[in-house]
Amino acid sequence: MKNLIKKTKIILMIISTASLLFACSSDSNSTQNTQVSLINKWFINKWVYNNVNRTLTECDKQGYIKFNSDGTFERKTYNLNGTNCESDSVDNGTYTFNTTANKIIINFDDPDEGAQVETYNNVELTNTTLKYTWDEDGNGTDEYNLEFNK
Repeated sequence: MKNLIKKTKIILMIISTASLLFACSSDSNSTQNTQVSLINKWFINKWVYNNVNRTLTECDKQGYIKFNSDGTFERKTYNLNGTNCESDSVDNGTYTFNTTANKIIINFDDPDEGAQVETYNNVELTNTTLKYTWDEDGNGTDEYNLEFNK
């Protein structure tokens, strides 16, 4: 009889422990799946300018924007020079992400034009895609529609 009680307690302990582990695992997975983070290196996948889709080369697709957890970013573009894919420009600076207004504001210094502020509008963010529009000339109309993938 003592053996049966002991075995029953052990089985109940195993079941309780397994249930607890399963519950914790499920909770962390559901939390992880609902948290979408801007912090990543995003590669250009689509570029529309004034409603005209630009065909991106494999060289263009090396371009990226990387958002870091410390509020800094790096943006790099590439262009073909003959048959060579070369870095065209690199911008480094800071950013803020207003999730309520769906805007990202970046600040950086351009070697030719000085301090720059760009506002990315209509930000859409999923686990694999970052999309936004951008009014480059400040006329109130977003000329750019960009899409990036991880």
